Amino acid sequence: MSVEVGRYGRIVLPKRLRDRYGVEEGTKLIIETLEDRIVLLPVRDYDRPTEALYGSIRPDQPVDEPKKLARDHTRQELTKDLE
Repeated sequence: MSVEVGRYGRIVLPKRLRDRYGVEEGTKLIIETLEDRIVLLPVRDYDRPTEALYGSIRPDQPVDEPKKLARDHTRQELTKDLE
């Protein structure tokens, strides 16, 4: 499977790939490089992100306020470069 780069660097993803990965008009993609490759990663949006992540990790100790812990961690990650 191949695609041609068009005017302005645009490409069209084949329908088979769009269907497989749920890419539709308006879907955001993260563009990364991996060694000598270009990688497109669909960005997933969730109405309730903390609930989408529920059960994805097993903490060593119980967490009383998981949403507060997640918010604090996210804030710390986003601001660490500003220090």
